[in-house]
Parts: sequence; structure tokens; C-alpha cells
Amino acid sequence: MFSLLQIAIRNVMRNKRRTAITLAALLVGVSVMVSIRGALNGLQRSLVQNVVSGQTGAIQVHRAGFLKNVLSSPLSLDMPQDADFEKKLLSVPHVKAVSPRILFAGMINVADQTIFLGVQAIDPIREFQVVPLRQATMGDKGLMESGKVLDAMVVTEQLQGALQGSKVPKDAPAAILAPDKDGALSGENVTLTGVMKLNMPGEKKVGMVHIGVAQRLLKMEGRATEYIVAVDEIENIPQVAAELRKALGKEYEVSTWEDIATFVKQAMQRQSMILSLVAGVFMILMLLGVANTMLMSVLDRTREIGTMMAVGVRRSKILGLFLMEAATIGAMGGIVGGAVGSVIVLALNARGISVTFPGSNVPFTIHPYVSASYLISIVALAGMGALLFAIYPAWRASRLRPVEALAGG
Repeated sequence: MFSLLQIAIRNVMRNKRRTAITLAALLVGVSVMVSIRGALNGLQRSLVQNVVSGQTGAIQVHRAGFLKNVLSSPLSLDMPQDADFEKKLLSVPHVKAVSPRILFAGMINVADQTIFLGVQAIDPIREFQVVPLRQATMGDKGLMESGKVLDAMVVTEQLQGALQGSKVPKDAPAAILAPDKDGALSGENVTLTGVMKLNMPGEKKVGMVHIGVAQRLLKMEGRATEYIVAVDEIENIPQVAAELRKALGKEYEVSTWEDIATFVKQAMQRQSMILSLVAGVFMILMLLGVANTMLMSVLDRTREIGTMMAVGVRRSKILGLFLMEAATIGAMGGIVGGAVGSVIVLALNARGISVTFPGSNVPFTIHPYVSASYLISIVALAGMGALLFAIYPAWRASRLRPVEALAGG
């Protein structure tokens, strides 16, 4: 086997020009595939980071059944907002911070206009510890001033447009109306202090108030409908979610960002599928070059094949020799291409690629990366693919008749 490999390597190096052209095609193809995969990995990681740090948090905790009824804003499925409950959340390893929220539906009345809206009630200081990117879309002065809670509301651009057509006057008085926890209609006077940009899909007519205002309005003092949880590293989210489920029991449901922002997960799956199709086309084109090289090699070496048969070399050995040559070319091209692609990805990772998506005013930086397992798989795929595409040329070489081969036909 080792001697056959030595012969295969020597034969590959005999026609340097042909081998160089084939290796160049493999090198370019593999390096492009690695670079694209690295860029997509970086993009997807940044998308996840943007969602986790800008909207949903890494993990959300609700009472069991809340998410199934989230459209009806079930205030009865509430939970305590107290030090003991938060201590239980913070005791789980890798949890950095937690913040309470209340989500509910209601109406807002401004200048004789009444519009239905969704309301997010938050604790601004703690909210920005869990989702720091949100502060770029909404300044903390909107709900607090000098550490004092304001009876205020920040509205989305879409709600602002619906209320005034163009612009909400600064410090415009308004009233929030909503059924409280007991079902009775309650109201709170607020001042519209700012406008925020909501980048998540879904209902866009949303207002944000301090959680204390919502607790008065809804008769929910010391209660919340959800907690958002910050985790030190994205990779630790599944582990932390599992530990939280153990700590809280069946009374609560623990959801990761994937369960909340399903559209992001679906978008990432579509991106990976498209990349796989592109990679497949690249790989087929590269391997067709290997097949062409091997076929040309068979045609050029018919006399050599005939001589080998004449001295007693078995057809299986000739088949194995040509397959070994193809696998060697594929592996060499895969290794060199993977190395070049890795260098490109490392350079882009060190530099970073700044991106601002349409509809968002929060830029973020993409740091491309590839895993060692992907590099190993792409090298193996190049070698095995070259082996597969060389089967016909190798079979053709092994089926030549010695007399015809020696005659050059």
C-alpha cells in the first residue's frame, strides 16, 4: 500500500503543468468555500448577538403556558419580582444579569386619538445590562431622569406616525388604558418623551414604560410576566437554559432566543442551505477538473499501462493506482486551499467587517471564523470527491487490453 502511494505521488508530479492547473482549481474552489463559510459563520453569530443583546436577551423565563397564550397577554400567568426569585436565577453558573418585564395590550389616548398598542414595561437600568444594544435605539432618559422614575412612555416610529401623522410633540400628555389583572379597566397619565426604533418583526405599534408605571396600572405591584437573562457566552445558552429548568421546576418555562426569535433561526437555516448549494456547485466543478485530469492521464499513459499489464501487474492494482493519484491530488488541493482560506478568514476576523442592515441604526461588526471540524471535513470531501470522480477514468485504464495499450490505442 505504501509503495503504491509512493508511485502515485511520483506519477502526480510527473506532469507538473497539468497537476498545477488541477491543484490551482482545487485551491481556489476550496479557499472560496472556506472564506464564504467563515463569513457566514461570522454573520450568523453577529445576527444572534444582535438579537440577544438588542431585543430578546439570551434566555426568557415565564410561567408555564405563557408563550402559548402570549397574544392574549395573560396577566394571570405572572411571577414574583423579588430578591429571592432573582437570586435563584443569578445563582445559575454563567448568568450575568436578569431584568423583569411586563408585556400587555392596551390603548393610548393622545389629543382625542385612541389607538390600540402593545406595551413593554421595563426597568431601564437593568434592561440595558441584559440587552445593552437596546440603549442605542432608546436613551435611558426617556423613562428616568436623575435616577427618578418618570410617568413617561417612549413610542415606536410606527406608533408615532399613527398618532400624529409625522411627529409627536415633545412632552405630549397621553393616557394609557388597559384592563388590570382583575379585568377592570384602569388608566394612567403619562408623557410621551421619546421615539424608539423596533427592529424585530411583529407588531410595530408599541410603547415602552417603566415597570413601576405598569405595576400601578395593572394592579401588579411586585409582579412581572417575564424575566430576561443575560449569559456570558452565546455557546453557554443551552447549558444555562437546562440548569434554569432544573432550578425553577415545571411551574416555569425557560425559552432560549431560538424559541422566541424563530424567524432568525429560520433565516440562518435558509442561509446555510443556500451556502450548501453554492458549495456543492463549486465542489462539482472542481472535481470535474480532477476527472478530466485523470482521463487525460489515462490517454497519455496507455503504453505505460500496457507495459505494466505485460509484466504481470493486476488490473485491480492499476485501478487502485489511478484512484490513489486522484485522491492525492484531491487531498493536496484540499489542504492547500483550506490553509489559504483559513488565512483569509483569520485576516478578516482580526480586521472585522462593519455592517448596518437596512431598517436598523445599530451597526455591528462581523468577525468571520471557521471551525477545525469544518476544515477537516472540507479536506476529506475534496479527497473523497476526487476519488469518486476518478472511478471512471481509473476503471477505463484497468480495462485496457495489453496489446492495444502497448500499441498506443
